[in-house]
Amino acid sequence: MYNLQEQIAIVTGAGSGIGRAIALRLAREGASVVAADLDGKAAGQLAKEITDTENRALAVEMDVSVEKDVERMVKEAREGLGPIDILVNSAGTGTTGLILNHSVEDWEKNMAVNLRGTFLCSREVAKGMILRKKGRIINIASISGKQGEEFIGGYAASKFGVIGLTQVLAKELARYQIRVNAVCPGYIWTPMWENLAKWFRGSFPSLAEKSPVEIFENRVKSVTPLRRPQTPEDIAALVAFLVSEEARNITGQAINVDGGAVMH
Repeated sequence: MYNLQEQIAIVTGAGSGIGRAIALRLAREGASVVAADLDGKAAGQLAKEITDTENRALAVEMDVSVEKDVERMVKEAREGLGPIDILVNSAGTGTTGLILNHSVEDWEKNMAVNLRGTFLCSREVAKGMILRKKGRIINIASISGKQGEEFIGGYAASKFGVIGLTQVLAKELARYQIRVNAVCPGYIWTPMWENLAKWFRGSFPSLAEKSPVEIFENRVKSVTPLRRPQTPEDIAALVAFLVSEEARNITGQAINVDGGAVMH
């Protein structure tokens, strides 16, 4: 267990999936959690689940790609719980299909949520961290941000950007004792992967009879040395370590949790 008592963490995209698992893990480690999500109902349910365990939590409905929403989220977090010690940028989205068929709207959606959202939240939270000369920022990137993946071009490009932004922030904020790292998940069954599997099934006749889950599982086995998918809890475990004092000398890194699929 990591001692995160008296720490206050913002987790974006906390309403479901990886973000939800991270928020629950940080709460279990003793942190007070601001659950931020576009789905206010899901964020509220998560916050209640945390407060039912006698931990402090606050739900905020917001869009990470909207500057005023980000400013409001941070203001409500500080007023409701206190100064922010931890930020986890987990909100994300993804579109599928050949890059040549990407619409400008699809491209901009990936960039707005995945990259601009990470920038806006990091910039706003870092202001308070700089004044206190302490803090940890974790950006959820992807192995697709290290090795471009076909059929998810806009998503991959945005995640390359997240890793680059992580490195810049780590260098600029280190003088204030603020650590910034990225976590790169591998193959986790998500709505984006379900959409991609459906696209595969419709685009390749040899896959027409397979279910989306079968397509996903076959992909995992073919490219992952450990031959198993990852879980949101796997990602949350690394995040908990990276925000703890055990990782006090780790910054500017993009660490894979992918069963060995990408080894750099």
